[in-house]
Amino acid sequence: MFYCVVGVMGGGGRLSAFFCRFGPAGRSAPVSVSDLKDAIAFIATYPPRRCGIATFTSDLVAAVRGRIEGRLRTVVMAVDDPAEALSYPQEVQYALNQHDNAEYVRAAEFLNYNNVRAVSVQHEFGIFGGRDGAYILDLLRELRCPIVTTFHTILQEPSESQRAVMAELVVLSSLLVVMSERAAGFMREVYDAPDRKIRLIHHGVPEVPLVETQSYKRQFEMAGREVILTFGLLNPGKGIEYALEALPPVVAEYPNLCYIILGATHPNIVKEHGESYRLGLQRLARNLGLQKNVLFNDRFVELAELCEFLKAADLYVTPYLNREQITSGTLAYALGAGKPIVSTRYWYAEELLAEGRGVLVDFKDSRRMGEALLSLLGNPAQVREMRANAYEFSRRMTWPEVGQRYLEAFREGISTARVRASMPDVSMRQMLPITGLPRPRLDHLRRLTDDTGLLQHARYSVPDRSHGYCTDDNTRALVVASKYHDLFHAAEAERLLGTYLAFVSYAQRGDGMFHNFVSYDRRFLDEIGSDDTYGRALWGLGYATYRGPAPYSNLAQEIFEKALFNLTALNLRGRAHAILGLYYYLQRYPEAEDIVAKIDRLASAQMQQYEEASGEDWPWFEGVVTYDNAVMPQSLFLGYEVTGKQQYREIAERSLDFILGICSCGDHLSLVGNDGWHVRGTEPASFDQQPIDASGLVEACKVAFRLTGRREYLRYMRMAFDWFLGVNDLAEPLYNFKTGGCSDGLTAQGASQNQGAESVLCYLLALLTLTEVFSEQDRTARGTAAGLGTGPTLRL
Repeated sequence: MFYCVVGVMGGGGRLSAFFCRFGPAGRSAPVSVSDLKDAIAFIATYPPRRCGIATFTSDLVAAVRGRIEGRLRTVVMAVDDPAEALSYPQEVQYALNQHDNAEYVRAAEFLNYNNVRAVSVQHEFGIFGGRDGAYILDLLRELRCPIVTTFHTILQEPSESQRAVMAELVVLSSLLVVMSERAAGFMREVYDAPDRKIRLIHHGVPEVPLVETQSYKRQFEMAGREVILTFGLLNPGKGIEYALEALPPVVAEYPNLCYIILGATHPNIVKEHGESYRLGLQRLARNLGLQKNVLFNDRFVELAELCEFLKAADLYVTPYLNREQITSGTLAYALGAGKPIVSTRYWYAEELLAEGRGVLVDFKDSRRMGEALLSLLGNPAQVREMRANAYEFSRRMTWPEVGQRYLEAFREGISTARVRASMPDVSMRQMLPITGLPRPRLDHLRRLTDDTGLLQHARYSVPDRSHGYCTDDNTRALVVASKYHDLFHAAEAERLLGTYLAFVSYAQRGDGMFHNFVSYDRRFLDEIGSDDTYGRALWGLGYATYRGPAPYSNLAQEIFEKALFNLTALNLRGRAHAILGLYYYLQRYPEAEDIVAKIDRLASAQMQQYEEASGEDWPWFEGVVTYDNAVMPQSLFLGYEVTGKQQYREIAERSLDFILGICSCGDHLSLVGNDGWHVRGTEPASFDQQPIDASGLVEACKVAFRLTGRREYLRYMRMAFDWFLGVNDLAEPLYNFKTGGCSDGLTAQGASQNQGAESVLCYLLALLTLTEVFSEQDRTARGTAAGLGTGPTLRL
């Protein structure tokens, strides 16, 4: 559900504006701007999505709404995974596709036009798209209202990327909410957050009365039994197996005891591993003879029912395994219900259960956990004291209290913040605008793919089976599918990746080399592929090894390493693509010194060919500029990055600038055509221009900007991509918005009517590369301005 702003020109030239609110069925109803109340917006996962932050946010929204007076309203922006196809409740007015980088900027526009006075962000690295959730920064930079960020994970030893994300969140946020003293300390000591921004607001808990358990046990048929409870989404980090191993001596003393393990398995665990963890726990319980003493309740329960379970429990256990856990909603809820708690010594438990509010044991120490349970079960006086301590402390944590604290934080942010303009460096936006990009679509790629692989050609947009398949296209497709999956976590891309990888494996010969052409009936049409084929195979396999999901990355690595034995004398483009493949393999295995040596040897051969062919007025590798030109300078840039040899960078920069100079034509690029190419001493051919050259420039300019910091490379990146959209010599788009395909070339008569595999792959590779760069270049710009970095650090 979302709002859009509609403008209507009234009499006398007056522009009247109103909002349209769109619901799930697409129905709209106009809402006058004057009727819209000021709003507080919440950005987080939200029910029915099943995760702890979604539950937290739902409770927080209700708590704040319960404290609101006057015209203030709440707006929920749910961070959404479209693959789950969730139907959100009425209060969710915008579903934010977590994997779509451009969507984050559109979401910011929605908030800026929706009378939002403050934004509450629930932050956890894993719920937002991009590397370590970096896409959320694109949204926050665009906001013109104060931001209050709540941190659900604060790492003491973050990775470089995590530190960069956190550092910018500190800069962008008006207030930083943490849920424990230790978390506040980390914000100061690890992330240099100023004290004036940090606010400690406890994790909220429902208002549960302090009651005797027996009367509540009857509804679960547990009357007369000792009940121990653990609840929450099940995953291996919960350490339930150690709680089970603690039970036999406890059951020997209390044979009627029942340990209730309440909660469904975490959806992400089910997606990756099925119910193997739960099944393993059930098998362990049987092996320990606990069939009558352990109850697995595989359900995601609503709050009212959860409170009934808490009222019925005599003891609560959190046997978690992650010492660095800085907050826990389940622990907070148990404390709020006044439960005696036995827990492992993770950070949040150490703080929350101090001063007699619980018992702490070491990680994986089943013996000590069993002793603690026996001690509590046999000591009613200690239990009463612990319950009283827990309940008294948790009164500051009830949702009405927490809602009031958050509302005070929002008001403080609003009262102290100045109205701010968009955060990004304007010149960076001008160089590489983030808006106006089509959404990446796999429609045509899927159309050209069958159960064998990717067909080479199409007549119009219809697959042409008469020409069969080629390894060149299927290895390019490995890069596109891996990149798409990495950006959007799409199951569709993963399926395609498996198909292309199967084809490349089939095309590999026993000696590690590759056939290139395969007929529609799967017969090889050549004895061996060209150097270009071999180099592209290393490129695609190296990238899939680096960025592809398991187990596809494992198979890609095996095929890559088998092919590596044939890395001998190659032609110019074969060497260039081989360097790319070796480079990506090295990112996966940075300790592989033999790969560095191979890159150096190939880059040296590139340099030698350049020196033999180039001249003062012709800084190029051959006496003619033909096709797929930008991959040569790109490969030398990467050679420079790996070896540090300055001569590689100098040649890369000169040769890339030469190609850009040839192709520059005012406000657009005029690529070298294949109808005559560009022979030294002559004019370049104007047609037929090929998508592979536009795509290559996007990739090469990305690497060039990352290694040189020259911002004009960003402008050329966008110009090269816009060639696909019609910013070219004929002002005619090659990308077909209806089919999702791309014309095979730009001829003197216009765009080709055929939409084959190479062209759509080049279009998608260019678009996905731009999508990657947006958040990276913006974060770099802001980080440098804030003193957080010194130069470009774009993602590979």
